[in-house]
Amino acid sequence: MPTTALASETDRALDDINADEFGFVEIAKKLAPSLVDASASDGMVIGIEGPWGSGKTSLLNFLRQELPKLNRPNVHVITLAPWLAGDSSTLVGSLTDAIADILEAQAEAPQTTNRFGRSKKKAAEYGEVIRKYGARTGRTLAPLASVAGAFYPPAAAIGTALGVGADYLEKLRRQPTDAEVKKLISEKLGSLDQRFLVLIDDLDRLEPQQAVEVIRMVRSVADFPKLAYVMCYDRSVLAHALEIGLKVKNGDIFLQKIVQLTFSIPLPEPFDLRLSLLDRVFAIYREINGREPDGEEAADIRSAIDHEGSGLRTPRDVKLVLNAIKFAYRNMAQELNFADLCRISLIKILQPALYRWLENYLSVRSVIFTGDARVSDDDIDEIGTQLKVLLPSDTIGSHRSIWNLSDFIPGLQYHEDAKKCVFQPVYDRHTHDYIRKRRLGSPLHYRCYFALSGPRTALSDSKMAELLDLAKKRPRCVGAEASGICRRTQAARPELV
Repeated sequence: MPTTALASETDRALDDINADEFGFVEIAKKLAPSLVDASASDGMVIGIEGPWGSGKTSLLNFLRQELPKLNRPNVHVITLAPWLAGDSSTLVGSLTDAIADILEAQAEAPQTTNRFGRSKKKAAEYGEVIRKYGARTGRTLAPLASVAGAFYPPAAAIGTALGVGADYLEKLRRQPTDAEVKKLISEKLGSLDQRFLVLIDDLDRLEPQQAVEVIRMVRSVADFPKLAYVMCYDRSVLAHALEIGLKVKNGDIFLQKIVQLTFSIPLPEPFDLRLSLLDRVFAIYREINGREPDGEEAADIRSAIDHEGSGLRTPRDVKLVLNAIKFAYRNMAQELNFADLCRISLIKILQPALYRWLENYLSVRSVIFTGDARVSDDDIDEIGTQLKVLLPSDTIGSHRSIWNLSDFIPGLQYHEDAKKCVFQPVYDRHTHDYIRKRRLGSPLHYRCYFALSGPRTALSDSKMAELLDLAKKRPRCVGAEASGICRRTQAARPELV
């Protein structure tokens, strides 16, 4: 069983108030009364907006906990999951079924019998009309209404059930249309002292056509009085889905016509994400190594989180970085420098293009260092040009500057000539230091950070230790083993030969 520090970070939303690091519980407490007030209006739509991983579902979970605390028994919370349902008609049916169930339960309750003035039988009748309406108006099921059994009861029964009199619909001398039934349902709901708050999560995970059907449901299929929708989504993602699904030029403008009020998930306060990440990486280090990092190690870890972590934007970013660190460090602790692992993990999640560039650069530099290959001027120019595009700033200290990268990647400097930005000479003592500390810039260890194994052109630390031990115990037998080292290991490990 994995221990706490090494357990994988999942994308599961928070529902434990004690696990809330970023103030979502307090936001939910402030937001809940406003949502209850909104449910008194007619078809109010509220959007909770934020990028993926910003905590929308966690906030929704805390809202579900806070709403009952307001002690408003006439406000009913209905949760819909269109991403899980995957079928717009099922979604519409889920909503109308839930409304019908609530109204029937309220009508049957002893304390409300007199106010409703209806028997259980009558409550079941208007509940059934609402259910049939939902089954008929789901777009996917509409052509199959007869097969699905989505028939309305006789017109007289509809009129009686919805409290408009037996002869109201009989005068039509036909079955009522869906629009006419909707009007009667709306009048019925408007006369009752019951409100509905519909929570819809993960709209930004839907396929374009599914997103269109949800929006259609919100504005057309179930646009009832005393009902408010709370929709959670990434605005740019949902707007793009609507552009595809509706074939409109600007999905954002279309969304503005649907949503009357928006609340944006606030960004975490400055340094909150970095501090959260720092606490957890120290816990990982302690669990693997059985001790606290020493002063120099701790300072290097803090520096890595501070510089490379400036790009953290959401709690999900922190989880992804932690998973990358845990995955590599649990089995490769003896081959990696922990601070550099934190650096490259942050770069991998926050700057994937730079991560790929670093993997290529360090790979090429390794074979140059060991003398196994050489690089043409054109290739050097291309690699340097790519770096200048990725890190255009010439300001020392900027996380978008080559100077920042050169602190832990050898051979880099900022220069107007792209060829002079990369593969610059490095002092032997610095190279030895990279190797001794198993740094990302070590030609013997760099590959461990990308592929969980060392480069094929050099011996691993364990193999080198075996060879040295063999040389001490059986010097005559070491020749065959040593022949595999030759030029490569002598170039890469001068401190050992």
